[in-house]
Amino acid sequence: MSYSLSDIANKVHGIVIGDDSIRISFLSPIDEIAPGSLVFADSIENVKKAEASQAAAILVNQQVSISSKPLIQVKHPFNAFIALIQEFNPPPKIIPNIHPTAVIGEGVQLGNEVFIGPYVVIEAGSIIGNHCVLKSHIHVGHEVILGDHTTIHPQVTIYDKCRIGSRVTIHASTVIGSDGFGYTFIDGKHQKVPHVGHVVIEDDVEIGANTAIDRATIGSTVIGEGTKIDNLVQVAHSVKLGKHNILCGFTGIAGSTTSGNNVIFAANVGVSDHVRIDNGVVLGARTGVPPNKHLKEGNIYLGNPARPKDLAIQHELGVNRIPLMRKNIKALSEQVDLLKKQLLAKEEAE
Repeated sequence: MSYSLSDIANKVHGIVIGDDSIRISFLSPIDEIAPGSLVFADSIENVKKAEASQAAAILVNQQVSISSKPLIQVKHPFNAFIALIQEFNPPPKIIPNIHPTAVIGEGVQLGNEVFIGPYVVIEAGSIIGNHCVLKSHIHVGHEVILGDHTTIHPQVTIYDKCRIGSRVTIHASTVIGSDGFGYTFIDGKHQKVPHVGHVVIEDDVEIGANTAIDRATIGSTVIGEGTKIDNLVQVAHSVKLGKHNILCGFTGIAGSTTSGNNVIFAANVGVSDHVRIDNGVVLGARTGVPPNKHLKEGNIYLGNPARPKDLAIQHELGVNRIPLMRKNIKALSEQVDLLKKQLLAKEEAE
C-alpha cells in the first residue's frame, strides 16, 4: 500500500511544499528513519535530523516552510501522524468464526459476526455482543455480558457476572472480577470476607496486559467510560473510577476509593482505601495517598504522603537543605564552644 504526498496531505488536511507526486509506503519514527519513508518532526532539531536522512518527506507544523525535502504542513502534526499510522497499518481483517475447540455453555447468546478463537470457554448464561472478538485461551464466566465491538486478547479471565461495555479492549493475561483482598481477624485467624459483587467496565475502556480488577464485596467495582489503564495495574474491590481516567503502570488503588472524571494516576501511584478523589486531580509518579483522604478538584499532588504540588516542592526543598543546615549548625556550635572557652579563660585571667 502506498500513497502520494498529495493523497496523504488530503487525508490529514495538510499542504504539500515540494513534489507532491512522491509515493510513500511506510512511516518512520525520528530515531529509526528508514529510506523512502515519511517521518514526523516536532522540532527544528528533528527537522534537521530528517533532512540529513534518507527520508522521502517530513510531516511538520505550519511554522516550518523551508526544507531540502518535501514537507507536509499540518496544524497538529502529532495528531496527523497518529491518523496516518492507522491508515498505513490497518488491523488484520478478522473473519467471523467459532473455532471448533471453543466451549460454549448452555444458554449463551452470541451476537452477530462474532469471532470466538481456539480454546475459548464461555460459561452458561453469558451474552456476547455483536462483532466481538475473543482471541485464544480466554475464560468467560457465568452470566457475563460483553457489549458490541469489544475485543478480548489471549489468556484473559473474566469472572462470573461481570459487565463489559461496548468498544472495550482488554489485553493479554488480565483478570477481571477475581475476589478482593478482604479478610477479618477472628479467633486468631484471618477469615475471608465473601465477595459477591461484580465488576462493571463501561464503554470505550482499554485495559493493558497483566492488570487485575477485583470484584466488589457487594455491589460493583466500576471503571468509568473512556478510562485507559496501563499494564500491571491493581484496582481493588468496590473501587469506583469516573470517566476518562488514566492509570499508568504499577498503580495500585485500594478498596472503596472513588475518583471523579479526568483523573490522572501517573506511574507507581499508591492510593490507600476509602480515598475520595475529585475531578481533574493529577497524582504524580510514585505519589502515596494515605487512607480516608479527600483530594480536591483540579489539584496536582506529589510525594508520600501526597501533598498539593507547591507544598510538596517546599517539603522536598526543605529536606534537601537538611545536610547543609546540619553542617551550619555544627559550625555554629563549634564557634559557641570556642567563645565559651575564650570567655572562661578571660574570667580566670582576671
